[in-house]
Amino acid sequence: MLDKLKDTIRSKELICTGCGKKIEEGQRFTATLTMPSEKDMLVSRLDNAIARTAESVLCEGCK
Repeated sequence: MLDKLKDTIRSKELICTGCGKKIEEGQRFTATLTMPSEKDMLVSRLDNAIARTAESVLCEGCK
């Protein structure tokens, strides 16, 4: 349980699936997500939720 809490607090890197660059704070990006069921809905930091559920993340240059 403690590990889940640590993952929720810790920031995850968002990596562009097109070019592999790390998406930095303040940069624009596009993410493709599938709406999860209510029981699987994530409640955490936005970067963690996107990193775990996104099918693709594209930086502004690859978009």
